[in-house]
Amino acid sequence: MAKEPEDEQPSGNENIRRVYALPAEMVERITKFQKDKGLASEVEAARRLIDEALKSRDNMQTIINRLLARLGQTKIAAEAARDVLVGHPLVVSVTFKADSVAFTLKDGGDATVYESGHVFAKPGDYSGEWVFDDNENKYAGGNFEVPF
Repeated sequence: MAKEPEDEQPSGNENIRRVYALPAEMVERITKFQKDKGLASEVEAARRLIDEALKSRDNMQTIINRLLARLGQTKIAAEAARDVLVGHPLVVSVTFKADSVAFTLKDGGDATVYESGHVFAKPGDYSGEWVFDDNENKYAGGNFEVPF
């Protein structure tokens, strides 16, 4: 039985081909963005626009989890921060230290993520303690436990 496209689960950073029907006006806007930014292809322009839109939906938790996942690969906080935090539309400041990276979001939340995987964070909209999904693997991510 053939898998439906929605059933496909990417296993990493592999590319998955999708075909979408877009209104002509949207395609014109994508093409204009491509030309304005000097991008080689319309696909790259669409990819960047989608990535930017998805980043704007992030929150402290999703950013920390993405940073931890990248840190688990590189083990160097500055490299992970370059890939996840630099240029992120919700990040207003990034501070680099020898073994950590600290950042502040537009909503006032701030966090420090250490190369060891430890996280100290204060979300902007509530107080909560960072709890790891897997204490044996700090890079596996986690979430905020909100005390009630």
